[in-house]
This record gives sequence, structure tokens and C-alpha cells, in this order.
Amino acid sequence: MTVEVRNLRLKFPEADSRQFTDLSISIEDGEKVLLLGPSGSGKSTLLNVLGGIIPRTVDIPLKADVLNAAEAAYVFQDPDSQFTMPSVAEELAFVLENRQVKKEDMLPLMTEALKKVGLGMILDRTVNSLSGGQKQKLAIASCLLQDSSTLMLDEPTSMLDESSVKSLWETVQNVWEEKTVVIVEHRVDHIWDKVDRVILMNGQGELIVDSTPKDVFENHLELLFEYGVWHPASWRHAPEFPLFERSGDVLLNVRDMTVSRTGNTLLHIDNLNIYKGEWLTLEGENGTGKTSLLLALMKLIKSRGEVTAGGKRIKKTKDISGFMYPVFQNPELQFITNKVFDEIFINLEMHDDRDVARQKTTELLKDMHLDHVSHLHPLEISTGQKRRLSVATAAGGVPEIIILDEPTFGLDQKLTFRFIEMFHRLVQNGTTIIMITHDEEIKKRYPMRRLLISDGRLYEHEGGGTDA
Repeated sequence: MTVEVRNLRLKFPEADSRQFTDLSISIEDGEKVLLLGPSGSGKSTLLNVLGGIIPRTVDIPLKADVLNAAEAAYVFQDPDSQFTMPSVAEELAFVLENRQVKKEDMLPLMTEALKKVGLGMILDRTVNSLSGGQKQKLAIASCLLQDSSTLMLDEPTSMLDESSVKSLWETVQNVWEEKTVVIVEHRVDHIWDKVDRVILMNGQGELIVDSTPKDVFENHLELLFEYGVWHPASWRHAPEFPLFERSGDVLLNVRDMTVSRTGNTLLHIDNLNIYKGEWLTLEGENGTGKTSLLLALMKLIKSRGEVTAGGKRIKKTKDISGFMYPVFQNPELQFITNKVFDEIFINLEMHDDRDVARQKTTELLKDMHLDHVSHLHPLEISTGQKRRLSVATAAGGVPEIIILDEPTFGLDQKLTFRFIEMFHRLVQNGTTIIMITHDEEIKKRYPMRRLLISDGRLYEHEGGGTDA
């Protein structure tokens, strides 16, 4: 079936202007399409229209002369948003029950799906106990089990390590031969030359280029750079900074720490020093305990061992309040106000008088391209905008240490580079940044030190120990 929409007009009730005006797109049966555009251009919204989620499930007013939506299997940008059951086994069984698969036939199908995405036998695990990357793999396994003729994939690799990204696309390509596939993705190196079409949207939700990957790369490269979308040559324009030394001051010390989740030991650290004004990356495969370590540093989960910050023993989360600020993998977890503006202002108001705080908030919103949504509730903005807002709240307060868990996922090229420049300025001014990222280019180019979790231990990336 051809997936098609003609002269689509769509406006979110809280928005000042239309998301789409007279947008038309047609995707033939069996085509593989890569949909690109800057953050906030409407890629995910268009995907939801083409797959029928809007307006069948999400009631957003729209008009179209023609709307032939697919019965599609989805992988959403935020995997938590598509889970409905408490355990992995129940989540996958729910999909198979909807397909009316017999109970005795389910286990082999679930096992095979988990194997395809590199998860192994985790059927007895709860969904909430999985890492962000493991949840994303589970969402993909669920998508494959639906056996739909149309796949809608919205940033399916954003939380995956590099080996998992390669494996994922190999898996998808193995099953997509007779399927229609529409992909929104920013890690495009593994998929660029595998799709039939690349469609580029501008910031106003208009389709401005629709051609083959070869033609787009050879003849429209300047537009890709102009709109900041990711492509195989994106990092040629990445920020470059001169090397500078960190200070010799130990800001945070971790000694004899053991981190466990659901009764299993994830990680043990003998001794780790983190210095003032350094940029660290925390690396490792999905599920090795990167996020759990950051939560343990802030005493948000239980751990054994000693954490000392600024010479003070940290026993509870309140002991580190104002000293260390997290930006979570899911930004919605940290929003506490009802307006985008207030989310930044509430932090700045603790450091400056109200007029200065308002001015700085306005400047940060403009710098983050969030000024046009400053009046909205934080949960009403796009995923990329939520990510920018969560980073802005951290940068505004300027704590001693900022912890960033996948801060660039879902962001376009321009905004990613802007974040990198911001992080560099913060480090220059003495802030310490600890970042989890799966972006190989960021890991290679910017951190002063790279820490790797492997086999339950923490190492310097080049093979050294943790006594740094």
C-alpha cells in the first residue's frame, strides 16, 4: 500500500503557528526513506501522521485532501513511551497476543527477537531495570515481532553503543526487503547509502529536497550544512579547540565503591579522582552501569564505598546539592515547573537578583533556540527541545560538576556543535563535565580523559587504571 498524504495542514493546539501547511508526501510500497531535518522541524510528528498515530491515537486537529496512513510498527524516540507491561516477557507476549500467536509458540519467537537485537535471555527482567540502551533494543525487538509490512523508526540508535548501532542496522536490513521503512535518524553513517530516498525538511516543516542519497550528498550538501542535519561529512565542520591543562585540584574522590542494581554487582571502583575543570567521558557497552555510576555519585541509588566532594564526605543527595547537577537521559525526569521559561529561571534566581536572572534566562532561551516556546509547558515541546532545555537548566546554575547522560541524542548538527562549544566554555571557566556519550566523534575529539567500564571495572580508555 502506498503511504500518502496530500496538502496536510496541522497545528498543535498550544502552538502559535501551523506545524505543516499543505505538506504532501508519497512513499511507495517497499521503499526505504530517510527523513532529515533540524530539531523541531516536525520529523517525528510527520512520522506519526504517516503511521496513523495522529489522529487515530493522539487527537491533534489536522486536515488533508488525501491521508492514506500505514498500519505501522514503531520504534519511538523515547522507548519508555511505548512500553505497556512490567516485564520483558510480558511486553513481548503482549505483541504476540495481539497477533493471535498461540502461547506455546511465543517463547521461540521472543527468544529469537531478543537475540537479533543483541539482548540475550532477559525475559525475566523488569523493563524498569534495563538501561536506556537495553530499553531501546527491547523496543526494536517488539517492533520486529509485530511483523508489520511498514516500519517507522524514530531515532532507533540514539542510546546505543557503536557496535550495537552497526548490529541494529544489519538486523533491520535483514528483515526489510519487502517492507516499507521510514527512518528519522541522526547517526546516518551506517544507513545513508542503504536507503532509496533522502527527504530533507527545513525549520518550517516544509519538504525542500527529495532525491537519492547520492544526489543529495553530491548536489545539495550546502543545504544539509545550512539546516544542520547530520550526513556523512558533518564532522568536517565540527568545533576545534586548542588543548589546555586541567587544574591539579581534586574535586571529587571515589574510593572502594561498589554499584549494584537488582541484586547484581555492576561495577567496582578502587580509587578515582576527578579534577576541577576537566572534561571526562564515561564509556562502555549498553548495560555496563554507566548511568548507575552517575546516580551513585549523587547518592540517588544505594552503593557501598566513599564519595568525597570538595573535601566533604557525601552521605546523602542533599550533601551535594548545588555542587553537582545532573542532566538525565530522559529530560522529563527533571522538569519541575509549568513553563519552559521558569524551568531555567528557577535555578538562576538562586544565584542572582530577579532582574538579572530574567535577563540571563532570556539569553539562554535564545541561545538554545527555545525562545519561541518559552511560554509552553516543558512536556509540550519536542524531544530535542526538551533535551536543550535540560542542558540549559544545568548551564544556567553553573555548579562545580555537571553530569550529562547522552546530552546530544536527538539533536541536529548545529545544536550539537553549539552544545560542544558551550561545554568547552564551561570547562575553560573551571566547571567539570562528566559525560556519557555513544558518539564516537565526540569521544575522540573533546574529552581530556576517557573512562571505560568493562567487565565490572573502571579503566582509563588507553589501558591505564582508575588511580588518576
